[in-house]
Formats: sequence, structure tokens, C-alpha cells
Amino acid sequence: MTKKSPTARPHVDRIPRVSVGPLAPAMLAECSSWLSKQGYSPGSAAGIVNLLARLSLWMQTEGAGTDQIGQALLDRFVIWERSRTVVAAAVTTCMGTMRRFLIAAGYFAASENEVVTEAQAAVTEWRAWMRDDRGLLEKTIDARCYYGAGLVDVVTTPEGTVEWFRLGAPVVNAYVAERGRPCGAVTRAHIVDAVRCLLRWALSTGRISRDPTAGVLKPPGTRRTLPRGVGADQVAALLSVCDPATAIGARDRAVVTILVRLGLRAGEAARLTLDDIDWTAGQLKVSGKGREHTLPIPVDVGEALEAWLRARPPALDRGVFVRMKAPRRMMTPSGISGSIARLSDLASVDRIYAHRLRHTAAMDVLASGGTLTEAKELLGHVYTVTTMAYAKVDLISLRVLAVPFGQVPR
Repeated sequence: MTKKSPTARPHVDRIPRVSVGPLAPAMLAECSSWLSKQGYSPGSAAGIVNLLARLSLWMQTEGAGTDQIGQALLDRFVIWERSRTVVAAAVTTCMGTMRRFLIAAGYFAASENEVVTEAQAAVTEWRAWMRDDRGLLEKTIDARCYYGAGLVDVVTTPEGTVEWFRLGAPVVNAYVAERGRPCGAVTRAHIVDAVRCLLRWALSTGRISRDPTAGVLKPPGTRRTLPRGVGADQVAALLSVCDPATAIGARDRAVVTILVRLGLRAGEAARLTLDDIDWTAGQLKVSGKGREHTLPIPVDVGEALEAWLRARPPALDRGVFVRMKAPRRMMTPSGISGSIARLSDLASVDRIYAHRLRHTAAMDVLASGGTLTEAKELLGHVYTVTTMAYAKVDLISLRVLAVPFGQVPR
């Protein structure tokens, strides 16, 4: 008999080979199938199913049924698991995914005892006002709630009552200053906009009797700088670290190419779907900031997209650029920009984000002799004055207009 070494790593208690409990075997098999459709690897899926089997065994010990599955039950399960001498790593790494499965499959009971506080109800009503009355996009609504909803908590008593009469300039300015303390100038401007929007809603609904927005601190002005693009050598360096033989390399190469050539925003690239590509007409439909415009597909962009779509793994939606890890779905704007930053680090160049590639596309149009109108149509700007910022970096045209020193301009 082999003697166990005193320095051997301890293991958590094993669960029975034959799964027992109220979740076995039907729910375990359903979870395994759901994870496979989500794109999880067999190894990752095995850890999640194993955690669900541990939950089933614990539920049998506690005498709990499937109708009791909810957040309170999962919290008790986590406490019980963490009380062991050796805690299973899956409790930390797989609990969120297991919870998402229970919700998606309809097993996660809605908490009837969950009380919606007055502050939460106010924020929900504020969101509806921004959506229905103001016509704001969900992205903008989420951002304003993220920056401004904390002001409601400031005037909420320990008993849960919201004292709207306390929303005066001193309280609002104290919140703005504290909320924006660790943030930059642009984020502080977003905080002020969110707070003013909240105050306008409170005034329109009669929660406050007078408009305090005139006394709210103005955000600090941002230092205007020229648009910064990247050079051709930096673009080549980004493309050089994209291995077209791999799926992620083909995807990253297509992302870089479409950003540089068509000047898409990170959000526009993330929201592209397979239905937006018209291969017959050679056009691409771009949606961003509540508007749509159509762009032609250059040859190099089409080739990069074709190479990626041939390697694109099955996904949960029809997004063009999808995550390589489960759950495989449409990439987020931060994911698009983060991939560009990762490629710049691999290429050993200065850190580059997606929006600088958009600047590069506009600057290339002007550098090649294009007009501001053409750059405006490429970028999807509504007003020409927005595109005029790129005229300041068109050095070739500016040299023609510059008057030599000592001469009188004609």
C-alpha cells in the first residue's frame, strides 16, 4: 500500500460517483448540454457540473427541494462549502456560471420576499423617463444611472425613505465632488450631466419644488488636443502579430483592418452583425449613436472579413466579431478596444486603443487628397464642424496655406 506523503496537497471531499439529490440526473444533464451550447470546453464544463452535483448532494442533506432554489439557498450552500478545511476552487470560479444556468433554465425561483426600496423604485422610474420622454439610448441611460443614482442614496434615510427636499446645491455639489474625486475631467463632466438629468426628472415629477441645477458645479474644462492617429509602421506592427492561421489571429486582423480602413468606432465594430454585410453589393451597414450609414467594403477589408468568418466558431448570436471564450457571443466595445491594446503590447509599440485607429482612417482620407465631406461620410458625422478638427492635422494642405515669414498675405 502506498503511503501518502505528509507534504501532499490536500483535496476536498469527493462527491459520490453516482450523482444523488434533487438535481440528479436530469438537471445535471441539462446543465452539461447548456454549457456545450454556450461554447464551454469539456474541462470547464466538467467543473461547473461537478459543483452543481455538490449542490444537489448538499440539498439532499438539508432536505431542500428544487422549488427552493434561489439566492438565499445558494448563499447557504456557499457558506457550507467555505466551512470545509479545504475549499473547492469551483466555489469561487464556477458559482457565477452555475447561477446563470439556473436562471436561464428557469429553476432559479424569483424572490417573492425581495422588497423594492423607495430609492430603487425612483431609479427605475427615472430610467423609464429617460427612455420614454427623453428618447435616450440604453447605453446612455446605463451611464447616467451609474454616475447619478448614488445621489438618491445620499438623501435616503436608514429607514429607506427618500428625503427629496434635501436635494439642494450644497448636498448635490458635495456628491459631485466626492463621486468625481478619483476620476478624470471627462468622467467628471459625465457625473455632472447625470446629476442634472436626475434633478430635471425630480422637478418634472414634483419630487422637488425648485430647480437647483443653476447652483450645481460646472465640470472642469477639458484641454482640447489634436486628433492623434498612428503611423503606417505601427499599423503594420499590429497586423504582424495577428497570426492568420489561428481563429483569434484572423479575428484581430479583421478588427484592425476594418477600424483603420473604415474608421468605425469600437461600439460600431462590436455591434456589427452578419446581416449588416451585403456581399453582393459590397457594402457594410454601420449603426452607431442612433444613426445608420452605409460604407463600401474595400478589397483588403473584404479579404480580412472572409478569412475571419471562415474561422469564426459557432456563437450564440449573429455578431460578426465574437468572443473566443465561453459564452461565445458578440464582443463588447471595451473588448474591441482591449484587443487593440493587447496587440500593441505584443507588437512592442506605444499603447494604442481603437479610437486612434478611427482617427487614422480620417487622417488618411485627407492625406490622400480627399475632402472634409468625404471624411465626414466615412466617419458618419452629422455636422461638418465635427470633422473639421481633422483639418488641423492635414499638414500638407496647411503648408500650402501658410504665408512665408516676412510676406504680406494676399
